[in-house]
Amino acid sequence: MESGPQVVKGSMESIVTALNTGITSDTLFGTVGQLMPWVITLTIASLGLYFLRKLIKGAAKGKVRF
Repeated sequence: MESGPQVVKGSMESIVTALNTGITSDTLFGTVGQLMPWVITLTIASLGLYFLRKLIKGAAKGKVRF
């Protein structure tokens, strides 16, 4: 008995074929287009929290910087 990994011939070709037929520019940019409002919202919220923490930290020491 062989104890090494099993290699199935043609499996990589079938994966590549499935990816080429399943992923098109329309599906890719459609998904990205649906995700962009979330990415923009999270970026704005993260930057807001970052500057708010910086403002609160400075106010506690008597310094306020932007």
